[in-house]
Amino acid sequence: MTQILIELQGTILVYLAIGFFLKKVHLFTDSSDAFMSDFVLGVLLPMSVFVSFLKAFTRENLIECIAILMVAAIIEIVVYLITKWKFPKFSKDEMCVARYGLLVSNGGLVGTPVIEGLFGAAGVVYANVFLIPTRIMAFSAGESVFNPKIHRNAKEILKALVTNKILIAVFLGMGFVFLNLKLPAFAMTALSNVGGSLGPMSLMLVGSLLGRKIQFHVSDAVKIIVLSILRQIVLPLILAFCLIPLNFSFELKVTMVLLIGMPIGSSCAVFANKYHGDVPFASTAVLISTLSCTVTLVALMPILERLFA
Repeated sequence: MTQILIELQGTILVYLAIGFFLKKVHLFTDSSDAFMSDFVLGVLLPMSVFVSFLKAFTRENLIECIAILMVAAIIEIVVYLITKWKFPKFSKDEMCVARYGLLVSNGGLVGTPVIEGLFGAAGVVYANVFLIPTRIMAFSAGESVFNPKIHRNAKEILKALVTNKILIAVFLGMGFVFLNLKLPAFAMTALSNVGGSLGPMSLMLVGSLLGRKIQFHVSDAVKIIVLSILRQIVLPLILAFCLIPLNFSFELKVTMVLLIGMPIGSSCAVFANKYHGDVPFASTAVLISTLSCTVTLVALMPILERLFA
């Protein structure tokens, strides 16, 4: 399994490099990044999720998905409480980046291709059920981290959730399974092929976003490394040890731990820019976190194989 992950990480680095290069030669622009973000998040990811549910979700594993959701919700609550602490030597704007970075990972754009590469359609099902609380947190608390004046009421949060294309795809896929509905073979093939482009497209998009001009300050490096270690090593290991006594499959435990260890969400820099936060710090944090995850995920796998064997 470790060797498979190493090969996956190599592939991911190539996709990131392609996106980065295309941004540097101006074939990818800020406007094309915006279009690709909408296309990946609004079309490819929901389509991939929907097809994965049709392929791998059954009535029998509903209980398992409910358990995944409960574990994910508990984790998100615990992390939210952790982000209430003031990290030493972090300024107010840097703390906004740290809080958002711990709460919202890049589990969708980076995590989904990794889990799909390891465990196929079943992994995508597990991943997207596990990411539901993270997506709820992104809508309910994500923006308020950078702009405390924002207080979304329950109606606004509910509206954001019921119109979220990925969550719609999750419940639509479940509905098809429980109603025993099937798509024609040609439609299933077409949707599978389109959704199958999620990995390359999403990772090239991340590479393009990393290709934006970043003002790197050496003095920030230590803080960002500490944040990345907490996000990508400490939290996953804590979760791994908590999962040992639970009667989950190896694939499910690994999926949850690796998703917790994903890099800081690229939307962190977007929100920092939108609400006049510390954009250089946020951008550098996303860059370092994304690149370092290719190492930290591989380092985690042998540990997980020993713990969950």
